[in-house]
Amino acid sequence: MVIKRERFKVIHSKTEKDLTRTVLLQIITEQEDEGHQSLLTNRVLEELIRFYGDQMAPVVGPFIEQQIVFFLKEQDKIRQQFQKAFTAPYIKPDKLVKKMVEQYQAFTGKNTNSDSSGENNDK
Repeated sequence: MVIKRERFKVIHSKTEKDLTRTVLLQIITEQEDEGHQSLLTNRVLEELIRFYGDQMAPVVGPFIEQQIVFFLKEQDKIRQQFQKAFTAPYIKPDKLVKKMVEQYQAFTGKNTNSDSSGENNDK
C-alpha cells in the first residue's frame, strides 16, 4: 500500500489507538535491516530529535513534508534527466565541433568554409 501511495490507517482493534506512525517507522527499520540504503542518516535523525521541544518543532514537520511532496512531483523529471545524462551516447569532440559550427552557420547565415584571408569575397 505504501509503495502504491495508497493512504491507510492502522487502528488497534481493542483500544482504537492509531498505530499508523508506529507501523510506518517499523517498516523503515525493517527496510534498513534488510540492507536497503538508509534515507534517514544518523545525522538527520539526531537533528530531528533536537527539534523536539524546540520552538521550531511545529514548523519542521510541515516543512519537511512540503519538500518531500515537491520532490515527488519532480521525481519523474529528475529520473529522466539522470537517465539521459548517464545512458545517452556521448558525442565525440570532432562531431560536437562540427555540430556547433553548423548551428552557428544556421544562426548567422554565414558559411565558415570561405576564404581564410579575412577578405569579403562577396561581389
